[in-house]
Amino acid sequence: MQDYCNLLRENITSLTSYSRRWICRIEQQPLLSSYNTTKEVQLKIVRTPERHVELMKASVEKIQQIIATYTTEVEKMYPRALFRITHRHHRTDVMKNLFKAAYSSLFDLSNKLKELHKQETIAKRALNDNDGQSQTRQQEILKAITEKIERTERAYDREKVIYRERATNIYQECRELEKERLDLIRKTLIKFIKAAFSFENVSAQRQIYEDLSSMLQNQQNTSEDLDFWARHYGVYDPTTSRSSLMSHTDDNRNERNSTQMASQRLERSQNFDTLSHTTTEIYVNESRIEHDEAESAE
Repeated sequence: MQDYCNLLRENITSLTSYSRRWICRIEQQPLLSSYNTTKEVQLKIVRTPERHVELMKASVEKIQQIIATYTTEVEKMYPRALFRITHRHHRTDVMKNLFKAAYSSLFDLSNKLKELHKQETIAKRALNDNDGQSQTRQQEILKAITEKIERTERAYDREKVIYRERATNIYQECRELEKERLDLIRKTLIKFIKAAFSFENVSAQRQIYEDLSSMLQNQQNTSEDLDFWARHYGVYDPTTSRSSLMSHTDDNRNERNSTQMASQRLERSQNFDTLSHTTTEIYVNESRIEHDEAESAE
């Protein structure tokens, strides 16, 4: 989660830098490259990342709060061990001691059985090696060992049942502790995905797109820009102006389109890259060359 926040912060920095850089570039572009309504919408579009950045900042803040809450819970659950850099569950030592105590009796009986079986093996060898007078004594020793083994095995079986009951109870407690940890992770992840990928963010981003699309449709006007260009170079003729001739037609069309746009969602992405040269510039340069050639000929 922290890495995700760090990535968001990097994106925030990059988007902010992008917006400032392109605002400066568009404002400094020559008049032949960008002007009038087209320049205005270009500036508004490169300023739009500021709105997206605000959404990202809000996500970062929410995720940081989630991380802080999770860290606090983990510190309670896994406090730092004294004089150590590692963390241990606060019930680790208790659970280990419970298992150790539950198994101690069974462990002692298991070791006792191993020792008795060793004595049994030695007694059998001695019985085979000794003569007739000592065999009676060895048989008695072997019999006594065999009886001890039988008693110990019965005690081991009883203790094994008791150990299983104790171990099962201890396991159930450990299971509850592990459930607490897993539930904390699950609850934290639900909060995280809600903060990072919720429909609230998607809706806000969709609104940015719709605002830009509406702004572009309503504010950028190629005919007006061409008339602006003509006025700038002193060649404007209102009688042949496309925007003047189409003014009445455009008013009617815009009235119809406004109703349609209110019910439609534009689905295509708008990608505006600033052009270093326009068709207008080419035409102007050609006109200047022809004018210069004409003057040279005179």
